[in-house]
Formats: sequence, structure tokens, C-alpha cells
Amino acid sequence: MEVVISSSPVDVGIGCWDLRSGFEQLRYRSCSSAPHGLLSIAGRFLASSQLRDSPSSASCPIFFWSWDKPQVEVRSFPVEPIGPLVSNSEGTYVMGGGPSGIIYQWEVIFCFSTSDFLGKICFFC
Repeated sequence: MEVVISSSPVDVGIGCWDLRSGFEQLRYRSCSSAPHGLLSIAGRFLASSQLRDSPSSASCPIFFWSWDKPQVEVRSFPVEPIGPLVSNSEGTYVMGGGPSGIIYQWEVIFCFSTSDFLGKICFFC
């Protein structure tokens, strides 16, 4: 099945629609994504860099979802807001940049036998 996914800077979640029928397949809640901050990682899961709740908020997490589960599975808390996200074709690395000019890299650890996250995303700077 081919799907279209989209997100919004407003906390309305991520929508996932069947490309042929137009029916909504799944909605991933609790997401206010930065521009170009939504990423499909190797067709297995989604990642989204989040916008700050308010200018005084220090937290701008990155959320990771399994493709077929609407709940956030892993949260990563970088030291600064992350904008656009990219990954390699295998989905083993995710990279994003912050306003300071630093590029952050996460190694995605995935258990292929159970199709689940192993419970952590490793962070490299």
C-alpha cells in the first residue's frame, strides 16, 4: 500500500492516508513538527523534530514512532532545537542540524526479529 504522510507545526499530529482511496489509515498524536522535520526511516518508522511549546521552553525533543503504532516509542532530547531531519537509505542513521551549526547524528538500533526498537536511540555529536 502506498501512503501519504504529513505533519503540521500545530499540535494536530501526523496524518497517514492511503494514496488510492484517500482514507486516513492512522494518526500519530502529539506532534508539532518543524519544517522538513518529518522523516520516514527506511519505511519502518517515523521521526519528527518538535517545535518548542513556548519561547521559554528548553525542550525540543525528537519523537520516533513505529510505522504501525500511533504512540511515541522513543524520545530523544538534544541540547538545542533540531530542524530538518535526514536518514541514510538503510535507516541506520538519522541526522539533523541545530541553529548553532552543529550537526547531530543518531544511530537507530532496531531489532529485526521483533520489528521493534531496542529501546534507545544512540546520539553522536
